[in-house]
Amino acid sequence: MAKMNDFHQFAEYHRPIIEAYMIDTISFSVNDERRKLEHAMKYSVQAGGKRIRPLIATATYSMFHRDVSPILPLAAAIELLHTYSLIHDDLPSMDNDVLRRGLPTCHVQFGEDIAILAGDTLNTFTFELLADRLPLYFPAATVLDVIRRFAHASGIAGMSGGQVLDLIGSTVQASESYLFQTHALKTGALLSASVTLPAILAGASPSELTVLNLFGDHIGQLFQIVDDLLDVTQTSENLGKSAQKDIEQNKLTYIRVFGIDATRELISKYIAEAHACLDSLTNFDTVVLRSMVDYIGDRQA
Repeated sequence: MAKMNDFHQFAEYHRPIIEAYMIDTISFSVNDERRKLEHAMKYSVQAGGKRIRPLIATATYSMFHRDVSPILPLAAAIELLHTYSLIHDDLPSMDNDVLRRGLPTCHVQFGEDIAILAGDTLNTFTFELLADRLPLYFPAATVLDVIRRFAHASGIAGMSGGQVLDLIGSTVQASESYLFQTHALKTGALLSASVTLPAILAGASPSELTVLNLFGDHIGQLFQIVDDLLDVTQTSENLGKSAQKDIEQNKLTYIRVFGIDATRELISKYIAEAHACLDSLTNFDTVVLRSMVDYIGDRQA
């Protein structure tokens, strides 16, 4: 494989591989009414998306090893779990959205009942995927540790806990600490895991993991800050989801707490801090991750 000079080139090469791997893993041998569940899962997974999380996982692992095929089960699992969270986020009882990635949301297309089950099944299947395929490449004890950390990042101490804080954010007094905690969990936990878990599997040292964990925290916050800004500066057509939804629901966002100008300054701050983390990894080629940071900070959708 040729050396990748930036994140766009890296993504162009690896995204189709990740896409094919994901669809293969959720192609089940069912010939009865369960096919509707499989169709709903595939509909949401194949709806598109930037695939930032699995690409981060692959890019991180590629700093340690040229052959990235061993990390594909984790990269796929991260994106499948992320997709489950989007299906549930869009439900009428949550964010009540009808558009995701430019298409009708899963519950609009298949009904609430099937959408809930599609999310549930994607969630549970990620752990089956990790348990089945990671031991083919990595020691069992390391795989067990990664699965435990993945579950932790997805649960009450991570994504799900952050979703609760986000849901009730409109009813609490706006504060910077509450805002940062919410998104460190809701968005940041899984993005950070996309960095640290591949590094653990790759055999990173404790000091390297410390730096990469901080790097993951920075890009997690950066991603959400940019999301909040785009919600008020872009159209639904450009975003592929309903614009100005946060304002309609009185969500606690970076725009609400800081305003647009200060939010832009925060974006620059987190870009700089993420780059500073990579500066300290002098033994690694970090060019793809550097370009990825700039991509996240500059994206328009």
